[in-house]
Amino acid sequence: MTKQALDDQGYAGPVSVFDAEECARILSSVRAEAGPPPTWPKGWAAGSPAFHRVASDPRILDLVRPALGDDIVLWGTSLIVKAESDIHPFHTDVESMAPEGGFVTVWIGLENTDRSSGLKFVPGSHRYGVTVQELNHRAGIGRDQSSDETTLDAARRHDPAAEIVQPEVHDGEALVFDGRIWHGSHNKTKAVRTALLLQYARADRPVRIPRRYTWPLAFRTSPKPPVVVVSGAGQRAANRIVRAPRRSRQLGNGAHLLPVARLKPGETFASFQHFWGATPTLTDIECHSSILAPGSSPHALHQHLEEEILVVVSGTAELHIADDALGSVNAERVRMGPGDFAYYPAHQHHTLSNAGETPLLYTMLKWTNYGKPDDRRAARLAFVRAGGIVRSAAPGIGAALWQVRSRWLRRLHAHVSVLARGEGYAPHADRYDVAILLLAGSVETLGRDVVAPALFYHPAGTSHGIRATSVEPARYLVFELAGRPSPFAAIARLHHRLANRARRAS
Repeated sequence: MTKQALDDQGYAGPVSVFDAEECARILSSVRAEAGPPPTWPKGWAAGSPAFHRVASDPRILDLVRPALGDDIVLWGTSLIVKAESDIHPFHTDVESMAPEGGFVTVWIGLENTDRSSGLKFVPGSHRYGVTVQELNHRAGIGRDQSSDETTLDAARRHDPAAEIVQPEVHDGEALVFDGRIWHGSHNKTKAVRTALLLQYARADRPVRIPRRYTWPLAFRTSPKPPVVVVSGAGQRAANRIVRAPRRSRQLGNGAHLLPVARLKPGETFASFQHFWGATPTLTDIECHSSILAPGSSPHALHQHLEEEILVVVSGTAELHIADDALGSVNAERVRMGPGDFAYYPAHQHHTLSNAGETPLLYTMLKWTNYGKPDDRRAARLAFVRAGGIVRSAAPGIGAALWQVRSRWLRRLHAHVSVLARGEGYAPHADRYDVAILLLAGSVETLGRDVVAPALFYHPAGTSHGIRATSVEPARYLVFELAGRPSPFAAIARLHHRLANRARRAS
């Protein structure tokens, strides 16, 4: 379907790719990598783990492969932000306008996307063999004079039936288009529209950095822009191929403040990523907090490879679970309050809604791990009502709540701790990862004083301690995640021992 539409019209879609929660998390993660992109304005393709994570998502690559084949490189990524009334005149992307084609772009609305803020196309213009920039130059039309009318007039010289179309597109939906098509945008909403631009090419298509964007165009012969292979194999004769940005950076100790449970006017959902990375015993772990308006849900029932812990921080959540995406098999709804948490095993269909009258704040941990999963004794779905214990336990009490063996962990353990002012424990290191969710009071940890709500994450082998500093007791949940040690970490330790032995021998 995508290939036929691209061949005929030059664009396809919209296609639903991400739900509201994923859109918010993508925005949070790419915005966290602030600063200028490496090498050139679109260089995040080779320099950003967050951009690469999205661009290599199988759901997106499945949209691109029909047009480009199995050997694909990612050469450009951008976050496109358009304020109210911003106009991007019709154009063809300079880097992908080669007449022979072989370039595909995926545009995904992330925030405040609708028909009046999305992209516009001239269907079939990818076959004209000329760009609107060149035609405007010939006609003496500058960028400021370029309009829908002048573009349509130019298009009808090639196709008397040419028209401008603006697809109905919303947040989380993708438009896929040929790199040669004429396209533009005009944000007619009263909000800032944000979209993700992912640009791909056939592995044998050379990508070059423009030296001049006005007509006549000029390209740099060096340096070549770095490209990343996202499917199949690359061709070094065509492009400068570099390694993909590390999918997960190694995490260290971290203290993360949770957001205030408040939404902007008109918002129904917001999400904030705290961290994403690897640890000595976990391949990949990600943590974020989200805020949900009363009566709202962030997404339909969905499932994923990661296991997940969801903790209600404030408000009332209604958790929805089922054994299928339609919610027709073993469907269940469970209400939970502050301090309560749920465990979702891998591939458990789930979502939630705000069943209260105030914004709902919840925090989530999601992880996968090394090696072949062990399903024989894997934990099943669990709802743990820990809130009452968190609120009522006396200082000095450490109450065990729950412990299982899961698909990705040798042991997953949870307990409640309550500390009076001045109480705590000295810095030490554990052989497993520890996540601490501070729900009340304040503590001193990692050299700083932190007020609830907050989350502390301590990967295996990192030193951490805690001491209560508030008049009211510090109350927190502790999750211990005992994963399987990384084989790469074992190899590194062996190399370290061999190096030390060689130094001693010399």
